[in-house]
Amino acid sequence: MVVPRSWKNADAAAATREFLLQTPPRRAAVRDLMNELLSESPFDRRCAADLARRISARQPGILRRYADVLIDLFAEIPLAQWQTRGYLSMAAALNASTHAQRMRLALLVRPMVADPRNAVRAMGLESLALVAVPEPALRDEVLHILERARREGTCAMRSRACRMLPLVLAAEAIAIPE
Repeated sequence: MVVPRSWKNADAAAATREFLLQTPPRRAAVRDLMNELLSESPFDRRCAADLARRISARQPGILRRYADVLIDLFAEIPLAQWQTRGYLSMAAALNASTHAQRMRLALLVRPMVADPRNAVRAMGLESLALVAVPEPALRDEVLHILERARREGTCAMRSRACRMLPLVLAAEAIAIPE
């Protein structure tokens, strides 16, 4: 049996660079990425989810056509594969372009914020904040969660809250002109 070596940060950075260096619309690269996300191998799926998260962070909306697929995958992946789920939640949040997609994702991500595992809570917090930026109906709830995490959370939660709070506040300031 061949056990794949672990996916290091350097591997992820190289894969991200390689993906983004391809000439748009990157059909072959996107097709390969989606095939890996649908793989039966948990390792391959986790690596692909990390790549989807990274390229979406660099170019939000790059996988917009596949937002529903990302949300469906996030909903279907077992809770035990928490890292894959976290990466998918962030990729989906960065690519969700409709109200329905964002509200569905918010519904699925909310339980992550209350998960007993610190890393899952942090990824859930970031995903929920990313969804709230373009979705005014979620901002009050998310601002409350971010403020609480900033004051009372673990180091990971405080870090994510401090990073996401300005984004949500800026979106709120644009929505409500003074």
